[in-house]
Amino acid sequence: MGCQLKTIRYHKRMIDDTVNTFWTRHRAWLAPLLIFALALTVRVVYLSQIYSSPTSRQPIMDEKYHLHLAQQINSPEGLPHEPFYRAPLYPHVLALLLGITNDSHYAVRLLQIILGSLLPLFVYLFGLRLFNRRIAYWAAAVTALWPTFIYYDSALLITSMMTLLTCLLVLQLYRCDERPQKLLGFVLAGIFLGVTGLARPNILLLGPLLAIWIWWILKPQLGTKPALVRFFLIGACAFLVVLPVTVRNYIVADDPVLIAWQGGFNFFIGNNQQASGWSATIPGIDPTWEGGYKEAIVMAEQTEGRTLKRSEVSDFWYSAAWQEIKNHPSTFAGLLLRKLRLFLNGYEIPNNQNIYLARQLSPVMQPLLFTKSVYFPYGLLAPLAAVGLVLSLAHWRRFLLVYLVISAYLATLLLFFVCARFRQPMLPFMILFAVYGVSRIIEFIRKRQGKNLALAFFMLALLLIESNHDALGLDVNRIAAEDHYVIGNAYLAENNLAAAELKYKQALAADSTLAAAHNNLGLISTRRNKIREANMHFYRGVKADPTYLDNYLNMATGYLETGQPLEAVNTLKYAAMRHPLNDMVHFKLGGALAEAGLIDEAVQSLRQSLELNPGNVDAREALKQMQDHAPTP
Repeated sequence: MGCQLKTIRYHKRMIDDTVNTFWTRHRAWLAPLLIFALALTVRVVYLSQIYSSPTSRQPIMDEKYHLHLAQQINSPEGLPHEPFYRAPLYPHVLALLLGITNDSHYAVRLLQIILGSLLPLFVYLFGLRLFNRRIAYWAAAVTALWPTFIYYDSALLITSMMTLLTCLLVLQLYRCDERPQKLLGFVLAGIFLGVTGLARPNILLLGPLLAIWIWWILKPQLGTKPALVRFFLIGACAFLVVLPVTVRNYIVADDPVLIAWQGGFNFFIGNNQQASGWSATIPGIDPTWEGGYKEAIVMAEQTEGRTLKRSEVSDFWYSAAWQEIKNHPSTFAGLLLRKLRLFLNGYEIPNNQNIYLARQLSPVMQPLLFTKSVYFPYGLLAPLAAVGLVLSLAHWRRFLLVYLVISAYLATLLLFFVCARFRQPMLPFMILFAVYGVSRIIEFIRKRQGKNLALAFFMLALLLIESNHDALGLDVNRIAAEDHYVIGNAYLAENNLAAAELKYKQALAADSTLAAAHNNLGLISTRRNKIREANMHFYRGVKADPTYLDNYLNMATGYLETGQPLEAVNTLKYAAMRHPLNDMVHFKLGGALAEAGLIDEAVQSLRQSLELNPGNVDAREALKQMQDHAPTP
């Protein structure tokens, strides 16, 4: 028996030695492979779980917008002849992926998660470059399992690609830092900066900030003139990458928009007197994507009294925001502080869809993302990352490039507004600093450095409180209602009326003031040809929230279908009072007035619709028909 035990121990030791030897010899490629495999496995499982839900099969808001642009790019007609409203890189990449996959949304998402699974490898490389192998392993593992990376990797949004591009850019800058004599490295850095700017232009703020790195790090090594040459080389290469987009905007619209023109309106959203610091809507302006887009243009043109180029619309909103800042500097300062606190807060602020809805759809997400006790995981990450960053200042030269990237992103967040997906490009670096912070705290404990440990815990305790309180005034009933509503919309898009109806009723059971749910119950009744029942739902929606437009439009349509044109006119006149800048309200009102025999008023409403939106072809055709059939005097 003793001999058998010795034999077993011997063979076990031999196996352990073989494994350790194999790991030591092949660690350089085996560790990244295992990290990639972990990340990819989790993401594939997540994608398979969420794809059983209609919300993944029916894109909404920005996903829907990107798909629409990609389909236009792939169509014979191409994109409209106007400057890009948003940065063009992702829609063009999406168009390419759709072409490769024969328009399969699932295949596109799968390709994206393969690319997204590379992110932990970048974090691993950063860990080796900036810290040590142990920190690199832990940070890469955390990144592989980080829930918002998993979530956005499968979303048809720029978020995942932007994070990858940012890491590529910073890795290339560190290569320049290591080999400053090679000009090609700086050329590549400029190209990466330009490409990343085409994904989201706010990264271009990093360009000027790189002067700090050039001055403090490269100038002592190379001298002033060679260092400046490298700085301008980065800028020139970035400019050359962006230039074709600027030229395209000028050619198609005679409008020299650098990349995209949405910046001014977004700046106003983030800095007007009623700004929340996180919401992408403005009270008094249509909260829907398309409605807000149109009204932003109309308001600018009505104020200026002329038709504006898109760059002029952006300039108008920039000017309006700066005027509010100038008139109310203390409010602006308070808003900046609020945005900083929102950045530190652990709650994943939605911008398109509630991220926490993924917990209901995917068991993989349930242990990785929750809001009980703490806002996990960001509510732990932000405090630990802040502690790690402060502790890293003793070696500031090593981390200067990372500091500059975080500063550039944070500055743009504070100048615009904060939400979960806008924080994503900073997370790889925050994870590294958080793991570093934990390692230093463990070191303080081992070495019994009581003073350092006390200071670290004091800072950590304060930030844990700051990062895990309700900064948004969350209404759990409203959140539940909106989650049911989103799922109901997906069922409705698939024409599963029974499932959609159930979800809308559940939404209203949670919050009866959700006007959109009333509206969609009305749409279901309309599809069932129950017009009077539909109008009852629309009426309840108007009572629940008089600012929600669709209930007015659909109720008026119901009145027209049941032969009540005057009721339709009254409904739409009330809607026009609430939404005077919406061309569709005036167009619908013109049609209702015509049905009621009030032709002169109908013509006036149609003209108003065309003043607000000269591109409204239906309004133009209706007006022409009325004028052609008008009796001659």
